[in-house]
Amino acid sequence: MKTHSNARQALGLALAGFVLFGTANAYAEDNSVAIVEDTSGAIAGIEPLDLLRAGREIELAADAGLILSYLNSCQRENIRGGKITIGHGQSEVKGGNVTRKRVPCDPAALDLTPEQANQSATLVFRKPPLEEGAKFLMDSRQPLVIAPHLKTVKLEDLRHPGKVSSITVVNGVADLTAESGLLDQGGLYQLSGGGKSVVFLVGKEATDAPLPILQRAIRL
Repeated sequence: MKTHSNARQALGLALAGFVLFGTANAYAEDNSVAIVEDTSGAIAGIEPLDLLRAGREIELAADAGLILSYLNSCQRENIRGGKITIGHGQSEVKGGNVTRKRVPCDPAALDLTPEQANQSATLVFRKPPLEEGAKFLMDSRQPLVIAPHLKTVKLEDLRHPGKVSSITVVNGVADLTAESGLLDQGGLYQLSGGGKSVVFLVGKEATDAPLPILQRAIRL
């Protein structure tokens, strides 16, 4: 009996280790560095809102184009033709044309480390609206959530208790307007998923006009 008990304990420990190892690997694999903002022409295997990892190679025909936004450096690239290799802060482009622009972005919304924030020259540093308990302020009413390790995220309207939406994450990205439309100007929201949560404000003059993804993204 003792032998069977020891065997069961060993099996239980092995299974627990497997689950923990698998979970750790899932989070370790969350290393997307860029997002596809727009495409033109035919590009095999690439669509808008695709998340890209460092080292990914993309071939563009001479008449094909790609707009990429880098999540850690706030760099926005417009690339036409050539061979692209995704880097950590910008792309390597051979045989094509690329123009780059730093986009003002909020390190709190993008969940950047201090090192990453220091490397980004055009970050928007705002005093957190602590009286509301919010971590950052959004200038857009159409936020996108970047959460490659999740299947759904939950959005709670804190100004209207009980108003909660569950939004599906598609290929690592969730559109917070998919369930309930544009977020309220001056609204206070809590976003949660995967054991993490963050409270944010939508500006009283936040726009519903299209903004670069880097100014709409929330990394969870």
